[in-house]
Amino acid sequence: MDETDDTAIAGDSSARARSFATRFGGRKLQAYRGIPIFAAPGVHEAGLAALQAHAPAGARVLELGAGGGALSQRLHDAGFAVVACDLFADNFTPPDPIEFRAADLNAEFVAALGGPWDAIVALELVEHLENPRHLLRGCRELLRPGGILVLSTPNLANPVSQASFLRQGDFQWFAEADYREQGHIAPVAPSVLRRCFDELGFVQVHEGSVANPFRRLRSLRKLGRRLVAHALSALSGTPRHLRGEVYLGAWRRAG
Repeated sequence: MDETDDTAIAGDSSARARSFATRFGGRKLQAYRGIPIFAAPGVHEAGLAALQAHAPAGARVLELGAGGGALSQRLHDAGFAVVACDLFADNFTPPDPIEFRAADLNAEFVAALGGPWDAIVALELVEHLENPRHLLRGCRELLRPGGILVLSTPNLANPVSQASFLRQGDFQWFAEADYREQGHIAPVAPSVLRRCFDELGFVQVHEGSVANPFRRLRSLRKLGRRLVAHALSALSGTPRHLRGEVYLGAWRRAG
């Protein structure tokens, strides 16, 4: 790959990240204290609950992929000592003063983010990155022994995602429009994540899923996909608590 190719890839990454600054053309989004939430309903609340269950009160928390700052502000309001990280500082607009550090998570980012951290939160992030294992290795370096990593990503194991792949060749949230507008470039199945964490010496302390995957299949135009998804749900061996739209887990770094 020549230098021109490298420049094009970097430009694509920046363009994808910049789409969040425009609020996707001014679409109406959920918000927390006036800050738009770029996640499915309930994901931020579930991430906070997992963190509170497994990290000490007042823990030093690094949020990766902080975007506009909705989750950082929520964590700050819950009493955590938060530092936020994303590619662009100008998108980060929480009402309270929260420290921000810019870093490209597709490159070497550990040195820029210090540590060790009591916990890292990376919600709806890994699907935007070129190398998910690179992110997890970096998080392991940044966490203290016993530290917690809370991570979420679109759930490929839910029946709607499986029906989407069966009918269209793309998983839910990984169609062409999602690639171009949201930068969803890396679908990662829950089973693959579990193997990655196991290889890195993490122990899973929480596993669940969030949001109804059928919530965007209400139009008549999507009836076929909805019927296939219901059929797959009836046949699925995936536990019901892992069939939500978004997969969310928490892992503890071994000593």
